[in-house]
Amino acid sequence: MLQNKRADYAKQIVPTVSTQLKERYGNNFELRNLRRMMQFAEQFTDLQIVVPLSRQLSWSHFVEFYLYHLSHSTPLFS
Repeated sequence: MLQNKRADYAKQIVPTVSTQLKERYGNNFELRNLRRMMQFAEQFTDLQIVVPLSRQLSWSHFVEFYLYHLSHSTPLFS
């Protein structure tokens, strides 16, 4: 019974954070974008690569990198 309550609670965390971020920083933190940010962070964990690129590339570029990574078996950053 408690597990079901936790599952329901967990489902609301990301939408709640998305709403709070949108209110504070604007619509770039829509739920879809926030979920993509989370997926990207899970896939690309090497900050020595990601941080310098983040200074040069837009979020749209990172979305393209992520989508490419999903559709190819070879590593994007190696």
